[in-house]
Amino acid sequence: MNTKVILWVLLALPNLVSALESNSANVEVQADVQSSMQMQWHRLTLKDESYQKAKSKLTLDDSWMILPYGLYVELQTNDKDRNVFLHVDNLVSTNKIDTIHVDSIYISHNGKNPVPAENDLLILNPQDRGLLKTHVLLFIVKIQPYHKPGQYLANFKFINNTLP
Repeated sequence: MNTKVILWVLLALPNLVSALESNSANVEVQADVQSSMQMQWHRLTLKDESYQKAKSKLTLDDSWMILPYGLYVELQTNDKDRNVFLHVDNLVSTNKIDTIHVDSIYISHNGKNPVPAENDLLILNPQDRGLLKTHVLLFIVKIQPYHKPGQYLANFKFINNTLP
């Protein structure tokens, strides 16, 4: 299986204590997009209609925190053997001491129930060949007593692989 990172996004998360009051994030992108693939994305803020629409579909209790940003992604490929996954790493504080492990992070894909970010999320598969697929991705933290507030960095990667 040939795996290649096609997009890397670094987002500085707002303070977890006041996360819903802030919408600032630093974004850095590196891309190596295959010729058979088209990808566009932009960061969603709390004020974006698609963020609010996806958020309104979720029913979560107080032990969950929806981060105040998300991603809107459009993907299309003509490759009959191409899969694209979203990979999420641990959240690491800017002081490099505190970590929120990926097993506490969940992803809501188009407003659906959150799925664990421990497993890469399939967002484009070969059956979607030729179709422009749109995705609204919201990130949710299952709050644990040992999580510490602060500024955190998140690494998200869009990984594609070619089936044999």
